[in-house]
Amino acid sequence: MDEKTIINYMKTKRYEDGKYICWDFVMELYKDLYNIELPEYPVTEVQAEFKNKLISNFNHIVVKNGEEQEGDIVVFSLFANQHAGIMIDKSNYIHLAREGVQVRSLVTLVNNYKVYRVIK
Repeated sequence: MDEKTIINYMKTKRYEDGKYICWDFVMELYKDLYNIELPEYPVTEVQAEFKNKLISNFNHIVVKNGEEQEGDIVVFSLFANQHAGIMIDKSNYIHLAREGVQVRSLVTLVNNYKVYRVIK
């Protein structure tokens, strides 16, 4: 994902509780960048079930640590909630936080994450 695309998403996408959440952002990026439609995830679902229900809805493989690549989906815990983003390169991901779109390093997650690669 190039810098111009990242900056555009950072300027235009905003979190809206109950309306536009992290998974909506991931779905939109996948549609925009890879022309792949991922399944929706109901906002009303219990957070503890997020990861299990989410990954059961699309074909994927679990990516081993160090083998991440652009387009892989990273799912991690953010306080008590599950959260999702997309890898933009081997060690950084983009996600939609309450403060807006952010780019972060996997290192900040301290092994508290799983990475999935969508199988087309």
